[in-house]
Amino acid sequence: MGISKLYSVKDGGDLSPLDCKNINLILSEMSISDIPKEQLTNVMDYLVVALNNNSVDHSLVSKLDTLLESLQSTVG
Repeated sequence: MGISKLYSVKDGGDLSPLDCKNINLILSEMSISDIPKEQLTNVMDYLVVALNNNSVDHSLVSKLDTLLESLQSTVG
């Protein structure tokens, strides 16, 4: 299902651990310009939770942290 699963739970819903693993992998290859404007806050919120809970594969942390920093400087 990929990134669309994250987009679909913007207004509520659940993501399984497998969903999160797949989403993290996809997000690690994305830049802020790849994310629809209406999803920026959703993705930022997801990354904050995922990174704070240490639920991200160690090899992806740096890339996701960089994406989060870009989102925070853009969204506020």
